[in-house]
Amino acid sequence: MNRLVKYLSVILKWRRPIFWNSVVLTALAVIVSFILPPRYTATAQLLPPSDEGDMFGITSLLGGAGSGLSKLKAGLTGSTTSSDLMLGILGSRTVMQHVAERCSIAKYYEMQKPSPERSVRQLKDMTKLATADNGIVRISVEAKTRALAAGIANAYVAELDSFLRYSNISRGHNMRVFIEKRLGQLDTSLAAASESLKAFQEANKVASVDDETKAAIDAYAKMKSELSVQEAEYEAVRSGASDENPYVDNLRRSIAASRDELRKLEQGSGANGFGVGFGVSFERLPVVAARFARRYQDLKIQEEAYATLYQQYEYAKILEARDAPTLTVLDYAVPPERRSFPRRVVVVGAIFMFSLAAGLCFAFVAEYFDFLRVAKPEEYGGWRRLGTDISGLLGRLLPRRRK
Repeated sequence: MNRLVKYLSVILKWRRPIFWNSVVLTALAVIVSFILPPRYTATAQLLPPSDEGDMFGITSLLGGAGSGLSKLKAGLTGSTTSSDLMLGILGSRTVMQHVAERCSIAKYYEMQKPSPERSVRQLKDMTKLATADNGIVRISVEAKTRALAAGIANAYVAELDSFLRYSNISRGHNMRVFIEKRLGQLDTSLAAASESLKAFQEANKVASVDDETKAAIDAYAKMKSELSVQEAEYEAVRSGASDENPYVDNLRRSIAASRDELRKLEQGSGANGFGVGFGVSFERLPVVAARFARRYQDLKIQEEAYATLYQQYEYAKILEARDAPTLTVLDYAVPPERRSFPRRVVVVGAIFMFSLAAGLCFAFVAEYFDFLRVAKPEEYGGWRRLGTDISGLLGRLLPRRRK
């Protein structure tokens, strides 16, 4: 209690400096808060595409093979979601440069030597990109006018939609071109396999193979056709991305795993243990049946691959021709009614608390030195000498800086 009384007595003793310090600094804060140029924040909100689909249309493009791609997409960068991808695109230099040009950032901020780099830096300082826990993407822009803030936020939405549309069309075009080439090759090999099987049947009077062998060959052919689709997709994606791209790397590893599995099945070491290529090799069949089975297998592989690739070819043509909106806009940005900076109540309140704390610190420090002056004059003299030395040093430095 005695200590509390002592503290209160110090505050009462130095009440005038504390009071005037708080009043003067708070008044200055009020004046400055009215002088500072106002800034306004506008926000647009987007709903991300569903993670079951693909923002770039790859899943819809590949149809039946899309289920495998959804697993690949999940493993690209760990927990990457469509919202994260959208944030990455919005924060890219390309999109920001287009937004800066569309909204004339250099003109609005009167840049002396305008350049794309300076405009992008200015725009980056004005922009805040974030995603909520529910996946909603928020684009917040702070500008010196209400209309400019809303215009820039909506320009981000327009540029993102334009980028995604171009990406869909470009990927559809690449996929169509590669599948078109592959279909031309398969058409030739399919005709050759069909003629070979027909000629063998006529020469050896063989109608078909047993049901077990046929079922195994059909399953193997289906796996082979899926591998062909993966390879076509890899070639299409690789044409527009580097080998270090995570998506390309995952496709490469997936293709290698599929080839390894097919190699095991061809050697008769598969886990299922049935049929030709699984539990029974061609070498253990009768000679004529083995030759027929090989030709039948070649034909089924070509047929499965052709049917699967043709389906994806149709999807690719649809995607290439599609120019529909790719975004779901939850809220377009509108000019805000209130400014976001300066927040006068916050500024004045913070300065008042700071000035009050500074005044109290000054009072207790001054009281402590008064105590030293009376009770410990030697220690007080040391502090005085230190203060004199610091003042002399500053006195020597300041004229030099002025000069």
